[in-house]
Amino acid sequence: MPDFEALVRAHGDWLAFLATILQREGIVSNDELARALSEFASLTVIDRPEEGRILAFWAAYLQDTSVALRDIPSVH
Repeated sequence: MPDFEALVRAHGDWLAFLATILQREGIVSNDELARALSEFASLTVIDRPEEGRILAFWAAYLQDTSVALRDIPSVH
């Protein structure tokens, strides 16, 4: 079984992959999804701190991915 940190990173990678597809299809931008997830994390951390920190990590990861992908042309 993978360790906890590897599992969190793998889920973050999957989420970034999905967010890229959603943006490409014009459903939601990576930035908007990252902002929404960040807001959700800030509410979650109140009652479930560990889960909130994981969600905040994913939101930051999505934001970083969004910045990194801005200058890369989309391939359809």
